[in-house]
Amino acid sequence: MVSFRENLKKSLDASLKNRDEIATSTLRLILAAVKDHDIQFRTKKKGEYISDQEILTILQNMVKQRKESVSIYSKAGRQDLKKREEKEIEIINSFLPTQIKSNDLEKIIEETIKELDCQSLKDLGKVISNLKEKYPAQMDMREVADLAKKKLK
Repeated sequence: MVSFRENLKKSLDASLKNRDEIATSTLRLILAAVKDHDIQFRTKKKGEYISDQEILTILQNMVKQRKESVSIYSKAGRQDLKKREEKEIEIINSFLPTQIKSNDLEKIIEETIKELDCQSLKDLGKVISNLKEKYPAQMDMREVADLAKKKLK
């Protein structure tokens, strides 16, 4: 099985060959962030490399940052920068697992609440940690928290 890192490096090589400027710079940013986290990981003597799960978390954070930038550029009327950020989001999302849609998300949250026998908002952390484990990088955790809060009143 090809590791996540190898997949990123192969994609970088392909973007260099295709002379895709935005993809190349985005992939270099991703690999730099991963390498930075690897260094922090080693410094704490937890191992040599971060896990694929942690790489997925880095990618999700990068998407969030770019979405914020898109809204800022949109308000400022900078369509050129907005389009670049949107392209970067598209590239990063290509490495993330398919996101679970809102209507399916509600069903999953309801089932998890029943499964864990959660009664109140005090159990919110239990629900979220369970879903993070079962569906890594497939859910927007902010949306999960909002929906779970409504269900757990």
